[in-house]
Amino acid sequence: MVYDDNLGQEGIMPTDLWTTDNPAENVTFSAIDDEFQNNTTTDPIEDKAIQAAFCTAYTIIFVVGIFGNALVCYAVIRNRAMQTVTNLFITNLALSDILLCVFAVPFTPLYTFLGRWVFGGPLCHIMPYAQGCSVYISTLTLTSIAIDRFFVIIYPFKPRMKIQTCICLIVFIWVFSLSVTFPYGYYMALQDVYCAEKWPSDQIRKAFGAVTTIMQFVVPFIVMAFCYTCVSIKLNDRLKSRPGSKNSKKEDAERERKRRTNRMLIAMVAIFGLSWLPLNLINISSDFYSLAEDWRYYMVLFFVAHFIAMSSTCYNPFLYAWLNENFRKEFMQILPCLGALVTKRAKRKFNQSERTGNTL
Repeated sequence: MVYDDNLGQEGIMPTDLWTTDNPAENVTFSAIDDEFQNNTTTDPIEDKAIQAAFCTAYTIIFVVGIFGNALVCYAVIRNRAMQTVTNLFITNLALSDILLCVFAVPFTPLYTFLGRWVFGGPLCHIMPYAQGCSVYISTLTLTSIAIDRFFVIIYPFKPRMKIQTCICLIVFIWVFSLSVTFPYGYYMALQDVYCAEKWPSDQIRKAFGAVTTIMQFVVPFIVMAFCYTCVSIKLNDRLKSRPGSKNSKKEDAERERKRRTNRMLIAMVAIFGLSWLPLNLINISSDFYSLAEDWRYYMVLFFVAHFIAMSSTCYNPFLYAWLNENFRKEFMQILPCLGALVTKRAKRKFNQSERTGNTL
């Protein structure tokens, strides 16, 4: 939400998931809004059972997101062989997810449910700034991975990106993200018990929000869609080629490994896009149609969309364990209990297949 001394609170701006204004507190002056203000006690989001359900769900995201992404970072750091270009990008993505878990998952619901900002002035500026940076870092990192895979698969005989180049690109992503999201931290103010956005004008706020939507969501996903479409077509064409050399089995295995990696990366992009789409749509509709917030179930819908967006921080570690053999091996070494579970399942399947074979 956006607060302005002259305008009162406005709708959530596009891509403004990192807003810290309390959406449950609307200060308006029209007769319609006065009537709505009198009925805020009937807002479903004020129901203690609904708040408890959301708090439980956000707690699960917080724990799983931090633990899973920290596990990814540790797996890459501890094993030098894991420190490839793609895995360094994946580590950067995990760091941005941890940042999102720390600064977005707990504060947004707590602020709304408490009805006031109790976390101090500095955090009023830091929290939206960190949240905005995290989203930019994630989208730019996913875009970098897609472009790297495009050149690796489409132009296999050209030199691959070096580790040093990858690190420089990651540094650039962080510097760029910190720069373009600076206004979200700067135009915040702690007013009484509310941490609110305070832009010079509503037009600047809307323009900045629209540009952010295009740069953070639209352009990256067009680039990623193009890259992965080309990569998928190329890999399918190679798979159709007939084996004609002595090394055909080895080549087939390498092609299959690349296909699995490609599926994992496409799944990462798809999950990220689908997770963030509902919240972006709600933010855009709220920004350009302010009466949308007067709907009785608006806050419940907002938190459902916000929860889906925040849940994107949890999925990637499971994807790596499922579709990437190297990450799976590292996870099993770090967590012996996980390795024992996988071994038990493998033995059970083997015994079942043996019994089936004996009965035939």
